[in-house]
Amino acid sequence: MNWDSSSEARRYARTRYRLLGVELLAWPGFLLAYQGSGVSASVAAWASASVSSASLQLLWYLAVFGIVSYLVFLPLHLYAGFFLEHRFGLSRLRFSGWLVREAKRAALSAGLGLAMMEGLYALLRGAPQHWTVLAAAGWVGISVVLARIFPTWVLPIFYRTSSLTDEALVARLRALCERARLSVLGVFRVNLGVETRKANAALAGVGRTRRVLVSDTLLGQFTPEEIETVLAHELGHQRHQHLAKMLLLSGPGSWLAFTVVEWGSRWWTARLGLEGLADPAGFPMLLLSLFLIGLVGLPLQNALSRRFEWQADRFAVHLSGKPSAFAGALRKLGELNLADPAPPRWIEWLFYDHPAIHRRIRRIIPL
Repeated sequence: MNWDSSSEARRYARTRYRLLGVELLAWPGFLLAYQGSGVSASVAAWASASVSSASLQLLWYLAVFGIVSYLVFLPLHLYAGFFLEHRFGLSRLRFSGWLVREAKRAALSAGLGLAMMEGLYALLRGAPQHWTVLAAAGWVGISVVLARIFPTWVLPIFYRTSSLTDEALVARLRALCERARLSVLGVFRVNLGVETRKANAALAGVGRTRRVLVSDTLLGQFTPEEIETVLAHELGHQRHQHLAKMLLLSGPGSWLAFTVVEWGSRWWTARLGLEGLADPAGFPMLLLSLFLIGLVGLPLQNALSRRFEWQADRFAVHLSGKPSAFAGALRKLGELNLADPAPPRWIEWLFYDHPAIHRRIRRIIPL
């Protein structure tokens, strides 16, 4: 498959691959430096001397850690999130708009991260014998809650949504949902075009919050048949219950990760003179352990995700009966999003949670 922007997409992808390599080296390097230099111990000691409450001590520690880590990685994040996207014509945000969006993202991430870490350390302090099981259950619970509140609470923070007014298209998409035996609250337009030229559609939420989301960039450049097939793919994820399967697997997977952290911590907490995992001074090592375990498990997780994508592709073709329209939609998505048309197989195996678009199209056409 060759599209007009393939050479540009490859240049963009190569830059992204290099940035990924830098991040994979820089993050563990920063954590080791923060831990090994004594900064972590000093901040933990300051927090302990400032307040008596263990949860407040952790709060002060995490506030300092978060500010320092954010400032250290801000140049990299600024280049990847703003300058690179503008260089390749993907972003339409002015710098002031990017700053506003970044402030929202940082505040949301900080709030969620703080709540999760406070909960984790409360388990480490209060239930040291059972924390791995309880933390795994908590992780699954948080994932379910986030999936439910995403369309009504999280998405409006970043993008303006409104009911889609194209009655013919709404009827087409609702009929598609009915054929898939899935009920939806409604069909909504997402104003993505003020920020980017990228396009997408999604089925967001669970239960009574489930709704169809279609970006204005998709509406403006795709035919109704192509939009229908893109939604059919998302319906395939729902019909095959991919989210539920991922959540079921995340329970034992996270328990295994926490158990490995527990075993490994017996070595590094002693070497660092820490009282145990519940000591905030060892927070960088805790993050490093989780990062490395996640990195090891990433290829397996991505392989499962790619399998789910193949299933959703087949469902989309069978439900819509429009393989050519679906192939055309994927080709346009590749052009708009500057997807690498032919990523190296080892990169796809390690880091891609979707199959490469050209492979997807080759499979779709015979269907």
